[in-house]
Amino acid sequence: MSVKNKSLRPIVYLVQTLVFFCPSLGAVTYDGSNISGIEELIEEHANNAKWTGKMAWRNTAQQRIDRYRKKQSTIILEDAFGNPISGAMIDAKLVRHEFQFGTVFSVKQFNMIRKHLHLFGNQIGFENALKYKHKDTLSKNVPEVLAWARENAVTVRGHTLVWPGWRHMHKDALRFKNTHDIKGLQQFVDNQIIEASQKWDVVAWDVLNEPLGNQDIQKVLGQEVMAQWFSLAARHRRNDYSTLYINENRIISAPTQQQDRIQRYINTIRSILQDGGPIEGIGVQARFRTNDITPAMIYRRLERLAIFKLPIMATEFEVVDTGPHFSPSESRRAEMTENYMTILFSHPKVTGIVAWTLLNKLTKKSRAGEKLKNIPDNRGLLNWDLSLPLNGKVWLHLINQRWQTHATMQTDKLGAAKFLGFKGYYVMTISKSSRTEKRLIKVDDNRDEITLRI
Repeated sequence: MSVKNKSLRPIVYLVQTLVFFCPSLGAVTYDGSNISGIEELIEEHANNAKWTGKMAWRNTAQQRIDRYRKKQSTIILEDAFGNPISGAMIDAKLVRHEFQFGTVFSVKQFNMIRKHLHLFGNQIGFENALKYKHKDTLSKNVPEVLAWARENAVTVRGHTLVWPGWRHMHKDALRFKNTHDIKGLQQFVDNQIIEASQKWDVVAWDVLNEPLGNQDIQKVLGQEVMAQWFSLAARHRRNDYSTLYINENRIISAPTQQQDRIQRYINTIRSILQDGGPIEGIGVQARFRTNDITPAMIYRRLERLAIFKLPIMATEFEVVDTGPHFSPSESRRAEMTENYMTILFSHPKVTGIVAWTLLNKLTKKSRAGEKLKNIPDNRGLLNWDLSLPLNGKVWLHLINQRWQTHATMQTDKLGAAKFLGFKGYYVMTISKSSRTEKRLIKVDDNRDEITLRI
């Protein structure tokens, strides 16, 4: 498989390892087949007879999933002389989804979850380890995880290059807080972007994180500096295929009284683009803290962002218990997880969903002051003892069962076989007489026919 498009290279090189070694999706616990406690929810998802009334949004969502996430392809088999191979059996197994299902964890948790990590998605990220603030502490643990990711066909997302509030900056930056050394502050921020961009092997960066509520640095350096940060990241990124994102909270997940944030985010993106900042993707933190956001509302909000014709990443996905104002039951959290994942997966501009908390911590933090509470954390996909909460079961079922393709077909007299499947990388196991071969192919919108010579 030749690779001319640089943006495809990291994926191809990673997935080529899966032709002869594919991490099994048959793990007893984490392959998505365990739906105990969510049977009714899965039935509702799969049975279109139930898609009426409040569930009517599923009809158009499923139509979009079929249109934008799947592809009808024709596989043509030829021998070494170009003659068609008829009567061959083809087993097509999706081994890497085109859509990015990501998880985030504390780098210190890695050894605890590494055996199961690949079953929770095809991309990973870190809570804090790539933030420049922690470059002297947590970042030392990153290389081991990056090595594991390369070996297991998992990509890594970088978070974040600049989080422009004083409390989020490295301690060495604080010497500029109460001075008039504008040049010194600008050089410090530029250097942190250059250093991190050049150092870490990632496929995406949140270049700018939460600018709506973090304006400390811009107040000193000017609003136009945000565009300069993107330009700097573009020039110095280690991988020329790394996508540069802006990232913001309470956009698709904004409570009704905070919906003005959506327009403010649009204005910020537009301003950076007009100033020449090469924003290449839009991050929307999908952290839900309220019970009144419907899938239809999320879709409408995504449509407002789609005017930029840029990929949209649902970052920091989770349903968070905030105490007396919003404390969902485990089944309600599972229901919201399924609803929101489905509507996000259906939108053509959304390219991924990243769950912020893979592994729940031993104790929960209260929202007020982030104080520890003596009860187990419950927002993540996996409990501390590695058991699955209901929302974790939903996540695994959708990505490893519902939105998967495993098909068998036989070539006709012209050596052709048609199949419909989710876009992504497939291992094709081809059998004819006593001969069996494997091929790696990519199914996407770039071609309708794929010819394999064996």
